[in-house]
Amino acid sequence: MRPSSDRQAPGGGLRDFAAAEWTKLRSLRSTWALLALGTVLTVLVSLLFCALIGPEFRRADPAQRRALDPVGLTFTGLQFGQVPLVILAVMAVGNEYGTGMIRTSLAAVPRRGALLTAKLAVLGATGAVWGLLTGAVALTAGSTVLGASVPLHTDAVRALAGAGAYTGLLAVLAAALTFMVRRSLTALGVLLPFLFVVSGALAATPQLRSLARLLPDRAGLRLTQVHQDAGDLSPAAGGGVLLLWALLAAAGSYLALRRQEC
Repeated sequence: MRPSSDRQAPGGGLRDFAAAEWTKLRSLRSTWALLALGTVLTVLVSLLFCALIGPEFRRADPAQRRALDPVGLTFTGLQFGQVPLVILAVMAVGNEYGTGMIRTSLAAVPRRGALLTAKLAVLGATGAVWGLLTGAVALTAGSTVLGASVPLHTDAVRALAGAGAYTGLLAVLAAALTFMVRRSLTALGVLLPFLFVVSGALAATPQLRSLARLLPDRAGLRLTQVHQDAGDLSPAAGGGVLLLWALLAAAGSYLALRRQEC
């Protein structure tokens, strides 16, 4: 099938395309299984870290407690819970290429830009809602285990909103990369080592730590943290870096999709 111009589309608006993408996504059992797994991982790991730090936190004076970042601690598990979300975003795109359903999708929505926008929007919104709900559970449960009162102050609300922004943008980034490489295994082969090996290795190397701060996961997770060490990106700067990564990936996926002979 030859690439179709965005101006060649028949009827139907972006809202209709997004509704169709949401129907496809929610009809898969794997969607709910992966989101549930991500929630369990996020909450359990966060509770574990809060339980380990709890005795030190309860003995600390107010200044030390702020440095321990009780809000950020409750979101620690997000680094592990994000993996099922990334897998979900990758599979949502990669399976269409693997099964040949991308041809059917493009027959229904010849405007490739509209198809891409609808799928990225649905996956981004799904990731954002999941991040907000899971983050709220982790924040509440983690604060209780840590021995802190459930924080309802501005920083906590901002960090919770940051968790939703982080997971939403991460889902967009993962899906956009899959549009470029067209294979789930290839996309996961890039993303998972990048998130768990490359990012951590760079952060653990003093000479490369400043570079690690600009990676999408490291920068984006600043959105969920309150305490800022010297040299750290601010939450706003970290969110901006992640947004830039997501926009560049989306632009690359659009260019790739227009050139692909699906």
